[in-house]
Amino acid sequence: MGVLGLLLALTATAVGTAHVVGAFGPWRAADALSAWILAGVTQLIGLALLVGVPFHGLKPVPMLAAALLVGAAEVALVRRRPTALARHRETLSGLLLAVRHCGALWRNPAVVVLALLVLTAYGWRIALGAFVLPTEWDGMWYHLVGQAQWIQEGRIVHTPAAFWSDVYPQGQELLGAWAGVFTHTLRWAWAASLPFALLGFTATLGLAQRFGARRDHALLAALGFLTIPAVLAQAATSYVDVGAATTAAAAFQFLLALPDGNGAVAGRVRYLWPAGVALALGTSVKASNLLTMACVVAVGIGQVLVALLAERRASGEGASHPGSDGPLRSGVRQLTVLGVALVLPSVLLSSFWYVRTWIAYDNPFYPFTMFGFSGKGTVKDLIMVNNTPKPIKDAGGVAGQLWESWNTPVATPFSYDQRLGGLGTGWLWVLFPAVLAGLVVFVCRRQWAPLLGLLLPMAVMAAASPGPWWARYTIYLPILGGVFLAVFLTWISGARERPTGVAWYGRWAVAVAIGFGLVATTADSMWAATEPTYLTVSVPHNHSATVKETVDLMRNRSVQQDQVWPWNTFHNVRNLPDGSVIAISDQGPDIRLPLMGLKMERKLVQVGVTEDLKALRADLRRTGAQYLALDPAGWRDGEMIKMVETDRARFHLVSGNDPVRVYAVNDRG
Repeated sequence: MGVLGLLLALTATAVGTAHVVGAFGPWRAADALSAWILAGVTQLIGLALLVGVPFHGLKPVPMLAAALLVGAAEVALVRRRPTALARHRETLSGLLLAVRHCGALWRNPAVVVLALLVLTAYGWRIALGAFVLPTEWDGMWYHLVGQAQWIQEGRIVHTPAAFWSDVYPQGQELLGAWAGVFTHTLRWAWAASLPFALLGFTATLGLAQRFGARRDHALLAALGFLTIPAVLAQAATSYVDVGAATTAAAAFQFLLALPDGNGAVAGRVRYLWPAGVALALGTSVKASNLLTMACVVAVGIGQVLVALLAERRASGEGASHPGSDGPLRSGVRQLTVLGVALVLPSVLLSSFWYVRTWIAYDNPFYPFTMFGFSGKGTVKDLIMVNNTPKPIKDAGGVAGQLWESWNTPVATPFSYDQRLGGLGTGWLWVLFPAVLAGLVVFVCRRQWAPLLGLLLPMAVMAAASPGPWWARYTIYLPILGGVFLAVFLTWISGARERPTGVAWYGRWAVAVAIGFGLVATTADSMWAATEPTYLTVSVPHNHSATVKETVDLMRNRSVQQDQVWPWNTFHNVRNLPDGSVIAISDQGPDIRLPLMGLKMERKLVQVGVTEDLKALRADLRRTGAQYLALDPAGWRDGEMIKMVETDRARFHLVSGNDPVRVYAVNDRG
């Protein structure tokens, strides 16, 4: 069925969700696009859960059938209801009108230049993902390994050989598994990150316009988000941090659209369900978004209360407005609907991952000790201690740590896991000052929603983060900066996109100059994040590949496994027969995907660390392992190597030169 089946499934989902989103319209263009991305991604994940958990349905035919049936049902349901169909067509007309109006945006030269830079940079990233082997550390360790094991089993199962995949929420990985199911390769799993990057673009665009920014300034801000090095670097990887940040921004985008005068909540309940879907998707992608959920719910309650007070003032003290014909008639009922709309999608979607972990490990947040559940340690103990670089440890308090991180130039080569400088110089010198400038503008206007509904919760999220200095944990901050920048630029130059008069031309020129400041700083960071690439190649010696060398690798893909790290270090493992079952210990190597192969040619199982040879042999028989791979760099694995080499009759060394020592298991007696 292959690629054609995948394209049919994606098309059916796109068309079906477009009809559903349109039926809840009319929307602003940016809101419609955000809602469509949220609905499409959530539907794909939900369908995979539906066929892959209770059934062995993580296979091409069941998944295609589910996508086609649900997509067709959505289209039929909308088209059979004249009112819903009219709203869908109105939404579509609004999107087409917005596209036609884009021509006027190109009068802003900063937008033109930045758009060209973004298209070039992401074209390059897409080429890296499509034509070069995956090399990201966490992908090699668990992001890709877990979904590979699901695909091999044909259903969603526990993955002890990829521990972090077994305990973390795996929404984005499940989205990436769609491509793997149909093509039987993990080469396209990285593409699951692209909808989330696009969601960040549309959320920034929508928030900026909601707060009064001109269209060209909102577009500049949205493009600016895509230029952030930490965002750009993850575009061709299986990392989930961009998804965690942009789903949070999308939730705020829809909640902050609620108050709109009298009858606001009753007339705009449709904004609650995409906010709830954004939360469900966010908590399916990363557990840290549970904090985001608390912040979003708090903002939602505040928005509803503001709307209720507006209705009360407009309709008279204690009286109900005669035109409020929506489903909500009292404050209690409105708050109830808010709670259901925000929480129910998470109950239906993301709760699966936490309940599964709870059942298996007696702790929904395992291995972390939190919220009264005991684990192996706190986030600080298990994650931050070993991942905090020395400059941050020496920087003192949070302010010093932030300055050290933000002021550090983008390192070359720039890694997807960059710890310092990951927000780029555009954040430090343009977007962060824009937050301060925008704060003044909003205070002068007495416009409190951006401050209480976006700035405050994002500040709380950053303050509560275990590593606010770590760019991948605070990717939402450039969204905040972009929104405030767009509003500030509009405040400077005025609402008219075409200046008139000398004074207006002067203000327009100032705004354009600031825009080019963003272009210049982000272009510098984007180039530093691009040349040289993050690929390590071995010819003629180990070094970071230049763009030219990477293009040569794309042209001659047959040599990549011999030249690109870490694949080039697993020479002997590649010679093992297809279908081989390889056992690793629960303290096994971090780099695991090459043991399985990009096309999932081999299976990976796990055995416990033991000093008892008989117990190890029993474990190997239980798992059906034909080979045992042990990491000589690991202390526990090193002890097991000494143990198995005392029984060379049953453990025959077939590879001692790879990063792992691989033994053929002969345990007939």
